[in-house]
Amino acid sequence: MILFDTNILVDYWRKPKELLKLNITPDKYAICGVVKSELLHGAKTSQEIDDMLHFFHSFNLLHTDEYDFEGVGFILQTLREVGFTLPFADVMIAFCAMKYNVPLWTRDTHFRMIQGIYPELEFYHPKD
Repeated sequence: MILFDTNILVDYWRKPKELLKLNITPDKYAICGVVKSELLHGAKTSQEIDDMLHFFHSFNLLHTDEYDFEGVGFILQTLREVGFTLPFADVMIAFCAMKYNVPLWTRDTHFRMIQGIYPELEFYHPKD
């Protein structure tokens, strides 16, 4: 299974034919709550919101609980100690990837900083 970062899905959302090529099924791809929130935040119409809500069912949802937020807090604090101040959303997405031991598909360089401290964060690189 592969966890999508928001930036990858935004790119594919803009190119529906490319999105179809991925053959998205819940056994192959996942999202987490933060990705859902970020995508909905970017919606421009109520129809786009409806389409996204339907689209979310194509993915396995990686759940979080109250203790996960403690883990995210520890990661944020550790990153700050070494001089990195990163967005909460990115750290939460990275935490989900590590918690579920799945590679993250992203183009965001923040995640490389996280991986420098937490080498267990793995990335997916598609074969183009």
